[in-house]
Order: sequence, then structure tokens, then C-alpha cells
Amino acid sequence: MSIRSLRISMGLLFIIGSVASCTTSGRKWSPSNWFGRYFKKDSRDNLVDFKASDASYFPLFIKRFFPGSSYFESHFPLISNARQGVQMVEVRKLTGTDDAMNEANLSWSADGVYLGFEVIGTENRRILLKDLMGDFARELMVLPAAMSGNFLEGISGNGNSMTSFNAGLRWSRDSNRFAFVSNGGVGEFNIYVGSVAGGEKTVASSRAKNGYASWNPAGSEIAFVSSRKGTAKIYVVEVDDQNVLQVSDSTETDLFPEWYPDGKKIVFSSGDAHNHDVVMVRRNAVGSGWSKPFNITKSDADELRPTVSPDGRFIAFYSAARQLTEDSFVEGLQWNVHVVPTDARSFPLSDEILTKYLVARDVVVDLNTGPAWTPDGRKVIYVKRDPALFNPIYAYDLFEGKTYYFKTNTKMNRDIMMSKLGVLSFRAQVGAWDKVFVALTNQGVQLQGRAPQQARPVFLQN
Repeated sequence: MSIRSLRISMGLLFIIGSVASCTTSGRKWSPSNWFGRYFKKDSRDNLVDFKASDASYFPLFIKRFFPGSSYFESHFPLISNARQGVQMVEVRKLTGTDDAMNEANLSWSADGVYLGFEVIGTENRRILLKDLMGDFARELMVLPAAMSGNFLEGISGNGNSMTSFNAGLRWSRDSNRFAFVSNGGVGEFNIYVGSVAGGEKTVASSRAKNGYASWNPAGSEIAFVSSRKGTAKIYVVEVDDQNVLQVSDSTETDLFPEWYPDGKKIVFSSGDAHNHDVVMVRRNAVGSGWSKPFNITKSDADELRPTVSPDGRFIAFYSAARQLTEDSFVEGLQWNVHVVPTDARSFPLSDEILTKYLVARDVVVDLNTGPAWTPDGRKVIYVKRDPALFNPIYAYDLFEGKTYYFKTNTKMNRDIMMSKLGVLSFRAQVGAWDKVFVALTNQGVQLQGRAPQQARPVFLQN
């Protein structure tokens, strides 16, 4: 299959407010010769080395974006007090636009600098990349190139296009590269890989639908879902040589692959339209390839969208038992959040055992992001299904057995994620539309460190 030329519109917003833009078509791209970081800045270079100290808890660019951080630092001059509980420092809407379009599906880069999200219009679904430093913004929308004799030539040449669907952006560990799904404006869904500096290309192309790209946090591999053999299965592609390997083999539909931090394991949901289990597959200890997948859960409940804690100790997922209500005709569902220790000795977990791993009841299911984690791997963040309070955001501390409330003063919250530096991102309803919000908290790894490895989790009592 020949590789289509791409047209990626991009704009670079500088502090002085000038805008530069260009169009790329048929860009030469070498996966083994990666681009450097775009416009390398001192504050960006020093993110990895930044250490919080008394009255200094955030990098300079975070302080500039969140002016309320200065008040927080002066109000909590001792780091021992600043890291206590869950503190909301400041909440802001990410963009200033009030366009009649929804924003959704957020994704932070590993260093907490870049944020990707989707803008859903009537004709296209595009991805925007921004950074909190204010010197970078870019749009990703794959369109078919105009070619001689092609019926698309006139459409693209006039600046219009067929509907282009672009979604599910996920970042690499170096925060320079990303993967996303696009139909290229022609209906063929593929995984695209790109760099902050530019240069996008398809990987593991096929005429079957491909999606749910997930970047290995320890290497240059992407796990993804593809129906190239009929039923949706999990595959892994090595980005440099584009070698594709199938890693799930059941007769069920496999979805939502999520890597462990060490890059040696993947968890996913597997099942049919009514019942899914959480399944794990491990890389072979000797030689290449992957071992046979095995069940983490095996129950009558429906378990969806597993996410792995940043330290790899736990798996969080949504679970709901399907029961008939009193009229015996309407099926009622209450989704809960369960957290399973990776080293549990009783896999697969039954319905009875799963009740011991409950951390939240009656939550909003978010298939875009799943249950979120604080960077220290200590708290699970979720949205409580509570229409009276417009679905507020909470976090459950696994080692305190305590629930915390994020007072964001927003409505109908979804797509929860938190950056390494403790910036909570989510979408909330503003009028008739969903918009992206960011909230600075005291949950960044620079303040909290890592959860103690010897601490034992505390679960809700049933």
C-alpha cells in the first residue's frame, strides 16, 4: 500500500504574538533519526532536575501560567505543609475561545509541558497541541493530498476536505513524539506517528480499522488495536523498523491497551458487548515475542478501561454488574472503580474477590482516559456520578483510605488526567459545549515524591 502524502496545517505562536505557518506534503521522514526538541528553552531543559523546596514548589513556566501559585507558596511556606492533603491552587480554562465546538480527550506529555486535546467540529475532528509555556501551538488534521486525476484534487485544492477524523493522541516517554489515529480524510483509520518539530507518517498501515494507540513508556513501541484479522486484537509495532506483532489471541474483542512503566507488560479489556475482563500479556523473559495472555479478572461483571499506576504497582478499572431493576425489563448499571495490586496471588479475580478491591462507588465511566492517577501512584482520580453536584471530581488515597474532593467549580466533568507536575486537566460543560480546563494542585511528583513501596493499600469496606 502506498503512503499517502499528508497536509498538516500548523501554527507556532510566539510570546510576541506573531504567527508562522506552513504546509507539508510528502515530507521525507526517517524514524531512526528523531527530531530534537522544538525551540529548546532553559526552563524546559530544567524540568527533569527541578526540585521543590520551602516556598518554591513549581517551575517558572507553571508560575507564569498560574499566577495563583505565588499566593499558594506564600501561604504554605513549608514544604511539609504544602504537600498535605489535596490543595487546589488555581483553575483556568485552557483556551480563550467560546466557539460552538466541543473540546475533549486530553493527553499530557511525560514531562508535563505539552497538552494534546481534540476539537470536535461539524465537519472535522482535529487535534490541538499546546504547551503551558505559551510559545507553542499546533494543529494536527490529516488531509488527502491533491493528486492529478484524483477526484479529491478539486476538493483539497479549494481548501476544503472530506471529513477528517483525528483522535486519541498519546505521547512518547521523551515528550518529543506522539501517536494518534486518523482516517486521513478518506475513511481508512490508521496510526500516525509524529514529532513536535513536524514530520508525520503512518505505521502498521492496513485497510482494516486501527486505533487506541498507546506508546511504550520505556521504548519506541506502540501498542494498538486492529481488526486486520477480523476481530479486534492487540498488536505492537516497533516504530523504527515497523515490525508488527500480534500479542492477543482470544476469540473475544480486545480493547484499551495500556503499558506498564517498565514496558514489559500490557493490560487490556477483552470480551463481548456485555461482559469484559481485564487481561494481561507479558513480554517473554528470554528471546523475543510475548507470552500467552492471562486473565486478571474473570467475573460476571463488566470490567473496562484498565489504567496502570505510575509506579506499576496497581491496576485501576471500571466495573459494573448488570442487574435487572424491579420491573424485570430495564437493566440497571452502577459503575464502580476497583484497584488491583499487580502482585495479587489469586489471579484471575472472581466477583467475590473483586469486592475487596473497591475504591469508589457510582462513578462516571470515561472510556477516553479511564480512572486517572496522581503522579506519585498514591491516589486514583475519578468523576462521581452526582447530577445534583454536576458530577464532581474526587480522588481516593490508597494508603490513607480517604477520599478527597477537587473543588473546581465546574460542571459535568469528564476526561480526567494529571500531569507529572500536578496539573489536573479535564473537560467541563460551559453553556452548551465542553471546554478544556486545567487546575494546578499540590499533587505533582516534585512535591509528593513517590508512594512508599512498603505501604499496604486500604480499600473501601463493603
